[in-house]
Amino acid sequence: MICETQAKTVLQKSRLPESPYCLNPYVGCLHRCSYCYARFMRRFTGHSEAWGSFVDVKVNASEVLERQLERTSVKGSVLIGSVCDAYQPIEKRYGLTRACIQHLVAHEVSFSVLTKSSLVLRDLDILKQAGDAATVGISLSILDDSIRRVFEPGASPVQERLRTLEELHKNGIRTYVFIGPILPTITVPQDIVAVAQPFVDEVWGEALNMRCGNRQDLTHAYEKCNLSDEWQTLVRSEEYWSNMARGLEKACGKAKRPLVGFFRH
Repeated sequence: MICETQAKTVLQKSRLPESPYCLNPYVGCLHRCSYCYARFMRRFTGHSEAWGSFVDVKVNASEVLERQLERTSVKGSVLIGSVCDAYQPIEKRYGLTRACIQHLVAHEVSFSVLTKSSLVLRDLDILKQAGDAATVGISLSILDDSIRRVFEPGASPVQERLRTLEELHKNGIRTYVFIGPILPTITVPQDIVAVAQPFVDEVWGEALNMRCGNRQDLTHAYEKCNLSDEWQTLVRSEEYWSNMARGLEKACGKAKRPLVGFFRH
């Protein structure tokens, strides 16, 4: 279900590290990731549909952002896509993310995009205009595309994401790989660092967040892939996450790429 809505604000204060502001042109996401933490947003939307089956499109996002930028002194970076993927498939139709980053570039505001989509390459021209003010991160938790299709059915294939990082990096855009969420028994952070290393400037990591009502969807996805239910024990293990953090730090050291942060819930 696609609903067109009118936003009052789109640029909002954030408590996220490294990003004092966030911007989300959409509410909801058609990537349909089984683990998505942003499903908590459903209670603010009035939707009863399953998370991943609807998107609210803030059709006036560009105009609202322009007004906000004219009267607000933005100090620090803006994260685009904190509770949605700003380059999910519907962005092809509406172009709201493209219009918003044009305003950010015009006002010389630094920003970071986090996405699972190769569609970000459509806006390479604007990203190049932004220069050092723009950073693009690609989320990658799964290297096996047959598993990816179950856990992230609407997102870009694995190799497409790696090619996106390569193309961005080749064009001088600062890039990072966001290894998150780490899915127990599936995600091997060291392997992801190894394949992404030639195309990224830095690495981020995040533990699986189980505080958002995603257990049922995750259980179904693991079962559909014929994976054991060991993940349900590991996700609660302090030792497991400590080992993941140490392994990721070691892999980044070997790849000579900084680990900017590892987030746990």
